[in-house]
Amino acid sequence: MGEVIELLARERTYSGRDVAGLLGIGASTLRKWSMLLEQHGYWFLRDSQNRREYRQVDITCLQRFYSLTKDQLIPQDEAARMVATQSSPEPARKETAVAVAFPPVTSHPALNHTAIEEIDEKLHALASHVQQQDAAYLALLARVEKQETYITNNLKERDRRLTKAMNDIMDAKIELAKIRDAERKTSIWQKLFRIR
Repeated sequence: MGEVIELLARERTYSGRDVAGLLGIGASTLRKWSMLLEQHGYWFLRDSQNRREYRQVDITCLQRFYSLTKDQLIPQDEAARMVATQSSPEPARKETAVAVAFPPVTSHPALNHTAIEEIDEKLHALASHVQQQDAAYLALLARVEKQETYITNNLKERDRRLTKAMNDIMDAKIELAKIRDAERKTSIWQKLFRIR
């Protein structure tokens, strides 16, 4: 049970600036949309300085809000109501946050042993799934870093080859200019000696 709470506490959150960049909107627009959603019962996590922290679920809701207002031309107030009612209502989300902060007592008389075991199994399965996702994320991150290194090295090699080719061309032009200059000088002397 403690592992699941720790995983929930470690759930990745995004700053307002990050989310605004993801959505392609300004920070003030994001604040306005967030306040509209909160007015209709949506609940965002807050950090120690009372700033909103956006989870992936919140980003999905904001993308839906954006789609409703921009693509389907639904008024913002109506779209906020639709998104907030389709998402978890505020009391349930607050209870979830409280449950994470204060795990329930397992000796509650309403819970029987079988139900607790089922919940525990589901929580362990969720924790295992999150760990698999983390491993896949790390593998993907390593692959992307390897690709970036490969691309960077290839670009450096390409630049080196281009620079060498340009230098070779410049050297050839200089040599050609020297040969032409020598031919021109020779022809002038030849003309002078023929005239005499």
